[in-house]
Amino acid sequence: MKNQIIFSLLILFLFSSCSKQMLREDEILRKRDVLESAEPNLLLSSVIQKSSYTYYGLSGVSTTSLAATMQYMQGNRSAGDNIYQGFEKPKGELYALTAQIKLVQAAIDIVHEKKLKNYEGIFTIFKSLLWSVATDIYGDVYYTEGLHGQDGILFPKFDEQKSIYPALIQDLKNAAQLLAEGVDPIDKSYDLYYAGDKTKWIKLANSLRLRLLMRVSSKISTAPADIAAVAALPLMTDTPDNASINYQGGDRTYSWPMGALYMGYTDNFLLNRPSKTLVDSLKALNDERLKVWVAPIEKPWTNVKADNGKKEVISQKGYNYDVTWEYMDKSNAQINNVYKLIQDSLTYHAGYPAGSFIDVLAANGSYVFPDTKWNYKISIFSKLLNENANPLLKACVLQADEVYFLLAEAAVKGYITGNAEDMYKKGVEMSLKRWGEPLPSTYFNNAKAKFPATGTNAQKLAKIGLQKWLGLFMMSAESYADYRRTRVPFIEKNAYLTTGGTGGYQFPLRFRYPETEMANNAINYQAAVAKLDKGDTEFSKMWLLQ
Repeated sequence: MKNQIIFSLLILFLFSSCSKQMLREDEILRKRDVLESAEPNLLLSSVIQKSSYTYYGLSGVSTTSLAATMQYMQGNRSAGDNIYQGFEKPKGELYALTAQIKLVQAAIDIVHEKKLKNYEGIFTIFKSLLWSVATDIYGDVYYTEGLHGQDGILFPKFDEQKSIYPALIQDLKNAAQLLAEGVDPIDKSYDLYYAGDKTKWIKLANSLRLRLLMRVSSKISTAPADIAAVAALPLMTDTPDNASINYQGGDRTYSWPMGALYMGYTDNFLLNRPSKTLVDSLKALNDERLKVWVAPIEKPWTNVKADNGKKEVISQKGYNYDVTWEYMDKSNAQINNVYKLIQDSLTYHAGYPAGSFIDVLAANGSYVFPDTKWNYKISIFSKLLNENANPLLKACVLQADEVYFLLAEAAVKGYITGNAEDMYKKGVEMSLKRWGEPLPSTYFNNAKAKFPATGTNAQKLAKIGLQKWLGLFMMSAESYADYRRTRVPFIEKNAYLTTGGTGGYQFPLRFRYPETEMANNAINYQAAVAKLDKGDTEFSKMWLLQ
């Protein structure tokens, strides 16, 4: 969309209005070529792969704004994202989404003409998914008129979010119906999610519809009844239902975006570290996902003088890590200078406090910096997360654990009948299973994990929200949208976000529109901005938040 608008304006200025018609004819011709040459099975694999990677790419594995905001990670050297600075400037993610939506819409047009209902249903699911992300992070977007340059709509109007959401929900209902009616076979080899099993595609359509309905549950009067109706339909129930694909490795295009092809383990991989919020939450739960995601500290602190310099090799989830203990010796001037910054000692794992910025490299008392990317007293992410491909590393769109947490929340709020505690526990089990971990029999004996069956709704929702936040690790776009709705677990006043630097930092509520919208679609851009209570800033409340 971005390139299309810039190119179109250049043509307009150079060749006058007659060239606009030439442009449209050229686009129509190229679109016709695609229609005549594309095979549905090839479109299927392309839409699944590219849509999954586009969606997941917003979540923090390749960009850090949302992941740092949601306190899954914190920047080690480039720490601006730790205090939301990435939200201060216009964000161009809209164009990554709309570029992929354009491919999806073209695929829908092709299979609709060929009356391939199963394929049309699948592609409609991805259209709804991607548009939902676009409106979630920006607010009003050009849902109706966007991507119609070949029809002469070069300056699309923005639809209001309150009209976009019902349309997306209806599209998902239509997608499930198309799949129910479809008789065209789905190519097993090119169906990268479900190998041709359309019952699982129907579950995905219904489950994604549940996600969107819960997001508007306080905004649309019919939403609670609609949630009850969807909850009675087939939904994701186990990990084989999860909508996710593996990364392939070997080529950066298809590799995990934190892998060695992108980030050397002793180089750029060090720039992003686990948040203390994440590490401490997992510790409190005695949750094995800590060892899946987080490496031991290279030089942990000890208060035992005799252990100074003690070396260990820690074997953790199939990877080995070298550890050297260091005594908190206040007689050492360098250590004494940072002693007050030591927050985690006698532990193998520690994360950056939220909002770390000015003293980021000295966090937890680090004082030796042979390279500014290093901090020997804070954990880095595990070696697993630096693999180019691994069965545990997937581009996730939606999975069974999130569905169970949505159902548990709906049960607590009285939208559906059923046992919220059972749904909560099943969600935790599925979330652990997705990372290769069995649910320990004693997991819910821990007060931090135990569901408060006789507690208040707020207490129940707090437990559900914490586990859902953990389940959405590295799915930061979804976690961010969900957090703005629930504010659980409350993370806005953690650590330095309250006390560090100049004081607290206001939590951002949206992305600012891309700069090219201001320049090239000014009238429609201004009309959209006029509906925001604080203009085109990260603190304006979109319809979902009003």
